[in-house]
Amino acid sequence: MGRRGENIRKRKDGRWEARVVQGRPLRGRTNYKYFYGRSYQEVKRKKKAFLEERSTLSPNEALPLSPDNAARKLLFRELAVRWLATKKTVVKESTFVCYTIMLEKHILPALGERPASEITSGLLSAFLKKQKSSGRLRGGPLSNKTLSDMKAILMQVLRFAKGQSAISSVPECPTVTSRQRDISVFTLQEQKRLEQAALKEDTPFSLGVLLSLYGGLRIGEVCGLQWRDFNCENGTVTISRTVYRLTNVDEQTGAKTRVVIGSPKTDCSHRTIPLPTPVFQYFMQRRRDGDCYVVSGTRKCMEPRVCLCHYKRLLRRAGIADHTFHAIRHTFATRCVENGVDIKSLSEIMGHSNVKITMQRYVHPSMDSKIAQINKLPCFHASGQISGHPQKKFD
Repeated sequence: MGRRGENIRKRKDGRWEARVVQGRPLRGRTNYKYFYGRSYQEVKRKKKAFLEERSTLSPNEALPLSPDNAARKLLFRELAVRWLATKKTVVKESTFVCYTIMLEKHILPALGERPASEITSGLLSAFLKKQKSSGRLRGGPLSNKTLSDMKAILMQVLRFAKGQSAISSVPECPTVTSRQRDISVFTLQEQKRLEQAALKEDTPFSLGVLLSLYGGLRIGEVCGLQWRDFNCENGTVTISRTVYRLTNVDEQTGAKTRVVIGSPKTDCSHRTIPLPTPVFQYFMQRRRDGDCYVVSGTRKCMEPRVCLCHYKRLLRRAGIADHTFHAIRHTFATRCVENGVDIKSLSEIMGHSNVKITMQRYVHPSMDSKIAQINKLPCFHASGQISGHPQKKFD
């Protein structure tokens, strides 16, 4: 018969069964791998062979943990769960969900069963390297942004482990370069066609597109805007909420996701935006009850996923190539710069904490703008020379 603690038992059908822990998710049941045989010794050999094979995996693979180690050392998984519990009341709900998913889907399956004291710089480097090349759940590489977020979580957990005296020092983690993705911006011609299509449609949703074109709103902010947020006295609109769909990490409910109406992305995102007078007057002509949401036209908000479907349909009607909704926000910032809006004012309208973010991420001068700027340079001097050299005649 199997000894207590071996996870080996005899089934009712006469076969023997052994099991090995493969993972302990933050939510739900523990995952096991099972082995079957006609005798106790047979399944014990299968289990032992599996554990020995798994112990030879590279550091960035799932790692075994013997009962002795479990009794002696605190696992990285246990520390990660404790750290996550400390974050639940101090970060936004959306941030907490991101932490949970990142740990559950990527970090803990590979590092969770490793004692925290065995997490080294080499192990972290190998782990991030593999995640970069093939870390997506459906195969393929992860983006630099995701890797950067993953590294930040790893370092926070390790610093927490040091504070809990589980490790003597925090290992160094390799630098993750985050390259900004190329964001498409509407050309002037495309912007005119999009605006014309929105005006022709004249629906509550089309108002959301115009708001983003002339106020730089994010899609969640557009969905969360109510008519009471408009100030008729000074022609402004206040951004005080956003709508987003979250993965449900509460095991008490069966729904996988849920729609949340929460505060804007950051403190700076809570802002008041002045709208051009003709645009504001256009909105006031279509004003509804203050509790109604602008883009839904009812007292129930439209979620971003539905908003995006309407937007794609509007692009097709306007004959415009596919752009993300966020491209409207980039287009707004670019047009502001092209028309001489000062960067500090633009940064506050966009809801950024500093002007550096505005300049680096949201300003994309068009080729026409670049040509106009470069033509301001003096080229042919009155002396007839260019850069100190005699001017040559061209045939």
